[in-house]
Formats: sequence, C-alpha cells, structure tokens
Amino acid sequence: MTSSKLLPKSWFSLLLTLVLGLLAPAISQASSDAPASAGGGSHASSASSGRTFEGIEPLFYLDSKRRPYIEPFHKTDAEEFFICRGTIGDWYRRLNVQDFNKLAARDGLPEVSGSTCALQLISTHTGKKLPIIAIQMFPSSSAMRNCVLTDNCPEARQIIVYLRKRTLYRNFIISDAKKRVHRQYCLDNQSEVIAETSCWKHFEENPDEKAH
Repeated sequence: MTSSKLLPKSWFSLLLTLVLGLLAPAISQASSDAPASAGGGSHASSASSGRTFEGIEPLFYLDSKRRPYIEPFHKTDAEEFFICRGTIGDWYRRLNVQDFNKLAARDGLPEVSGSTCALQLISTHTGKKLPIIAIQMFPSSSAMRNCVLTDNCPEARQIIVYLRKRTLYRNFIISDAKKRVHRQYCLDNQSEVIAETSCWKHFEENPDEKAH
C-alpha cells in the first residue's frame, strides 16, 4: 500500500492548539456549537462545511464530555466503539495509518489501510471521569468483528491518546499472536518514536523530561 501524502509540517505548529481545544472543557471549534444529541447526518454536514481550524479538520469530532455525535455500534460496561467516519478527522486518520504501518514494518507485520477503523472510548474513574480516547485499526472487517464483539484480537493495532504538559503523545500498541509480537511505542506529535514502551511508563521513569 502506498501511504497518502500528509499535510505540510506546518500542521504541527497548530496541533497543540487543536488538542487543547479538544481535550479541555472548551472543545475544538469543530464541535463547540453542535448540539450534544446531534446525529451523524446533520453534524457531519455542518462540520465539513466550515467548523475547522484554519482549513484543517480537527483531530476528533467530540463534545465537551468527549462524546461523539453518533451512537456507538457496540458498547460494554467499560468500553464504547464508534465508526471512525464522522468521529476522527480524515487527515488524522491517514497520519495514524502511516505511523502504524511504519512501526509494523519493523516486525514485517501486515499493513492497515485505515478503512476498517473504530474510535474507542474507555471508561475511567479518575479525575473528571472523562473517558480515555483510543483508536483501533484492523487488517480486515472480520478481524474487526472478532476483536470488538468477542474480544479476540490476534492482530491488535491500538492508539491511546496521552496528554502531558500541554503536549499530545500517542501510545501505539501493535501485536500479532501468530508471530508472537507485542510492541508498545510512544510517539510525539511529530511522529517521532521517543520510547519503545508505553508513554505512561516512559514518563513515569523520566518525570523531568521536557515536552517534545
């Protein structure tokens, strides 16, 4: 697969503003004035027509409680799953596809296209009790059904969004049961690998590390 050409590097200078707008109570421009109970149709239309940051889609389309404007296609007591379309900015999805495939290539693992993708909200009972935001991508629709519906994920591709000192990091989890591969990587907002472990563990062991 040939990766899609990404936006110019100027987007990195805007990323922090977008993230703070997204994860703080004042949500990003793309969702600030949409009704909390809006369905996918009306929101998707209005979001694509103008509520963007200097012409760039936001990372996610969420309200102030980190809730998408569409209903989940699957939920449990601890997790909810939403289709990526209408919940994740297309440019951000493409960026994560490229980063996933770059990391998977280290172990010769299959690529993902990003077409089979889910936004995952994970319940938390700490702080303001806002859910943890994660993205899951799958090599096929059958792999997606098995992973989401039966929790059988032999080829896991998951990103957990991590915010530290006003800077966005992404925790990548890549595994393949057949090849006995299980990797975690912490990437900064320029897609550079800063640790080959989880972001939480890395910063716990390096609490004085400056923001990237």
